[in-house]
Amino acid sequence: MDHETLKERTIAQQAERQKAFEVGYLGDKVTIDHLDLQLVTNFKSAFDPIKLAVRYTPLLARYDYLVGDISADQLRLKGFYKNSRAVPGENKIFALEDYLYEYVNFGAPYFVLENLTPRAPRKNNHPAPRKHRSRNYNHSNKTNS
Repeated sequence: MDHETLKERTIAQQAERQKAFEVGYLGDKVTIDHLDLQLVTNFKSAFDPIKLAVRYTPLLARYDYLVGDISADQLRLKGFYKNSRAVPGENKIFALEDYLYEYVNFGAPYFVLENLTPRAPRKNNHPAPRKHRSRNYNHSNKTNS
């Protein structure tokens, strides 16, 4: 596939995503995918409703905060939970500064949206199969003497 064809497909895909997830934006209130969000931080005017519509995925609806950073004119989204949630520390909002320091280019524009109506993640109805260790694991190593 040549470069032009790939570019055309990417543009078409972005247009589809933008139509699928229309962003409402008024002041610091944002809506997308039936979520009510509040713009908490907008460092260097990073928030762009069109870029959010193109990059948004419904998987992000479960997070309490959405952080978007821009590098090379591309938006990257990451979700964080409230500090009170029972999740690993790096997924809580108190780890935001560490995330910005380690993964975002220094001085890059970023924004933080607080999800006022997070959706609970779906429970997996199919638990992973249990792994059992053989009780006779030494049995195969015995030699007849």
